[in-house]
Amino acid sequence: MDIKNMYSWEIELSDDIVITEGNNFDFNKVIRVSYIPKLIILPRHDIILVNFKFKKRFARAFMNFKSIVYEYLHCVVTDKFRFYLFSSSGKTLVTDANYELYL
Repeated sequence: MDIKNMYSWEIELSDDIVITEGNNFDFNKVIRVSYIPKLIILPRHDIILVNFKFKKRFARAFMNFKSIVYEYLHCVVTDKFRFYLFSSSGKTLVTDANYELYL
């Protein structure tokens, strides 16, 4: 399985709408961001946004010198923290909102 497809994501809004693609929604209504694994050996991650403001969600691929993707990193940015998810292992890292992770 391609590393960038090991997790799918969904965003739940306060009016019970669930978003699974795109970014055409009111960011102020986000109450949950979930990363759902496609392989059962990887963990699921649910980020419940109580007292935090959702700012954005993005992903980055990291390649080696042969242009082969060796890591795919998902990130949720809020007003207080960043939640990073490593697709290859399911491990997470939570940092300050202003911290930019480089591999």
